[in-house]
Amino acid sequence: MLISTIYPLPKGNKGTSVCHFFAREWVKSGYHVRVVHIQAVFPLFFYWLARLARNLIAAKTGAVVYTHRDNKVVHYEMDGVMISRIPVFKRWPHGAYPSKSIKKTIAEILLDNQKRSFEPDVIIGHFPNPQIELLSLLKRRYSRARTCLVMHGDINIMQKVYGQKLSDLMADIDIWGFRSKTVQEEFESAVGQKKTSFICYSGVPPYYITTHNTHNYSGTLRRFVFVGEMIERKFPKEVLGALCQAYPEKDFHLTYIGAGHLLSDIARKIDSCQLHQQVSILGRIPRDQILEEYDKADCMVMISKYEAYGLVYLEAMSRGCIVIASKREGFDGVIVDGENGFLCEAGSTDDLAGLIKKINSLSPKERQRISENAILTAEQLTDEKVAEHYINSIIK
Repeated sequence: MLISTIYPLPKGNKGTSVCHFFAREWVKSGYHVRVVHIQAVFPLFFYWLARLARNLIAAKTGAVVYTHRDNKVVHYEMDGVMISRIPVFKRWPHGAYPSKSIKKTIAEILLDNQKRSFEPDVIIGHFPNPQIELLSLLKRRYSRARTCLVMHGDINIMQKVYGQKLSDLMADIDIWGFRSKTVQEEFESAVGQKKTSFICYSGVPPYYITTHNTHNYSGTLRRFVFVGEMIERKFPKEVLGALCQAYPEKDFHLTYIGAGHLLSDIARKIDSCQLHQQVSILGRIPRDQILEEYDKADCMVMISKYEAYGLVYLEAMSRGCIVIASKREGFDGVIVDGENGFLCEAGSTDDLAGLIKKINSLSPKERQRISENAILTAEQLTDEKVAEHYINSIIK
């Protein structure tokens, strides 16, 4: 059983799919998987505000904005995965769930498990609030089940929400998962090292991985692509600024893929600096179509902060793109600087410009080696392989 506060919705497939990718692969491997999607619901006042500021909130955060309050449990199936979406009341965003809401949710989960004759051997939670509390209570009912909580960089939220009772809740977690090496280091710095833990990387579909690398790095980097939300913590404007600094003759091209409120600022910079020939803005395009843009580009660059992982980096690597990610963020650990990609200070225009110049100073053979190493890294991180590593880390 997997419990998460983020999961794709049945209509329109809205929502981040990272948890679904794991669940889907486990079903393919023959496991019986049930997903519980905890959907926070708030006082009606918040939905009134959400309807007024929906576009602004979505543009600034990139998050799914709910404008109507759910009041019924919904059961649906996606790729063979059985999913129950349970609305759970709480008073404030990012706050604690009332004990009454938690008890009601536990009762709903237990009743539905009983109807389905489903008794979990493994109970996994993604994100701590309220998953750590649900896992602790479910452990009392399913005493032989192993509990696993996967952290996405949420240690500060967990400490704030649960306070003094956190240590008791943590004692009921058998195995800890971390979305990246950086998330693990931050967690262990705050609460200490856990005896049983693993890194929970995401993967890419095998067909993403090129069998014929079309990139030729005989010349310097010229074509760049940015894939992500156009919001402050992703620093899309700084990428353009760094390219203008690294290429004073403007002999580069940058393609933006994504949406967000900073697009208007980028458009103004394009106009003021006469960069219409250097910049293309594609907006949001389907995931599979982005592969074509990776094939056209020499380098995929995004120097964001607060990135728990960053699947777009791996997608670009699977095509042989040279990738520039952020130091001490979610992809630091997958990328080994100078071996299969490069790492830059998050949000630093100067550091990025200097790094691009450094890459251009390398020999064509060295750049090509890094491109090939990127593909080799992606081959070890397919959806099937990461899902197998994930479940084996729990049941081994």
